[in-house]
Amino acid sequence: MEIKDLVSRISYFRNKAKMSARALSLQIDKHSGYIGKLECQDFNLSAEALLEIIDTLGIEVDEFFADNYATYKQDKELNDIFKGLSPDSKKTILDLMKNLK
Repeated sequence: MEIKDLVSRISYFRNKAKMSARALSLQIDKHSGYIGKLECQDFNLSAEALLEIIDTLGIEVDEFFADNYATYKQDKELNDIFKGLSPDSKKTILDLMKNLK
């Protein structure tokens, strides 16, 4: 994953949490312009700082790195429900989903 993808995800989750770049910067004990500069891709991001950001935003690492991070929770819920179904119910749901395409 490229830095621009990481920055895009940070920005997405920061905005979803209704947190300013300044507030996030300060919450992870960085200077007030840290996230703003990061979002302008002025410097690279350390793994440690990324994990602090993810934790501060209250999301799971899996959610941050998911292919469809914007629908991660909904996709996870669907997957969890699907796993609990009987084989016959799974087949019925799959048939229904194929018809919805």
